[in-house]
Amino acid sequence: MNTSVRLVVALLLGALAFAVTTVAVTAGFEPAIEFSLLIGLPMGVSAGLTGLFAGYVLLWHRDRAAAGTLSGRAVRLRAAALAAVADFFVVTAVGVALYALAVGSLGIGLLVAGLPVTLVLAAAVGYLVAGGGRSDRGRVRAQ
Repeated sequence: MNTSVRLVVALLLGALAFAVTTVAVTAGFEPAIEFSLLIGLPMGVSAGLTGLFAGYVLLWHRDRAAAGTLSGRAVRLRAAALAAVADFFVVTAVGVALYALAVGSLGIGLLVAGLPVTLVLAAAVGYLVAGGGRSDRGRVRAQ
């Protein structure tokens, strides 16, 4: 797949994730919080950037695998993308659960401020756990 096409697909995925998350979160918190858009927008931005990053990296990884060989860098970036996506869902579930269990301000704080921080940390940890300290000399053979 061409780099331009990969970028357009990732941008569309990010825009869709932004729109759906912003609308869903804003509508979900609207009965309880007057300015629920202040929660929906940061979560939508986090979802959009996560979708953009993961979409581009996973499409790039797929193209490398189809070519026959995967570099260590490709494997590490795939792990970072998957860790970011998993982190988004886990932190969102924990934040909503904290809000629902009457610890409202902690849950909202986790969703608005904690989510962007944990996404970056999860991607970095995923990259390092997959062998970020090793050199890129070794190649993995794809089948």
